[in-house]
Amino acid sequence: MKRLIFVFILTLGTSNFCIYGQTKNDDILKLLRISGTDKLTEQIMSAMITQFEELIPGIPDTFWISFWNRFREKINIDDMLYSCIPVYNKYYSHDEIKQLIKFYESPIGKKVVRVTPLLTQETMIIGQKWGDKISQDIINELMIEGYIIY
Repeated sequence: MKRLIFVFILTLGTSNFCIYGQTKNDDILKLLRISGTDKLTEQIMSAMITQFEELIPGIPDTFWISFWNRFREKINIDDMLYSCIPVYNKYYSHDEIKQLIKFYESPIGKKVVRVTPLLTQETMIIGQKWGDKISQDIINELMIEGYIIY
């Protein structure tokens, strides 16, 4: 019985150690994964392809589908995640990384991960329309001032 209690206390004392990685870098990588950074990166790349489709009309959809499939085979999202580790190291302590991991493992953190791609998609559309309007205003001003002649 004493042995069982000792094992139980030992397990409680080391439970935080088991939740986190061995190093700060391990925990940063875990944070990037559980926060959905990999999925968000893929969504942004997909949006870039869509923008190219709009910028270069007349190219068949079959090209873009084929290109996207080939592109996804070539890229390695983990390369991007590993490249982000020094940036997170620069701005967050190991304790702060652990707190962020706890947040993303909580119900509200999981919701943030679930809805962020949807928010990003919708706000990118808003931002694009906003940027288009600003671009048109700049072009109009340049035309009024005589810098652009159409």
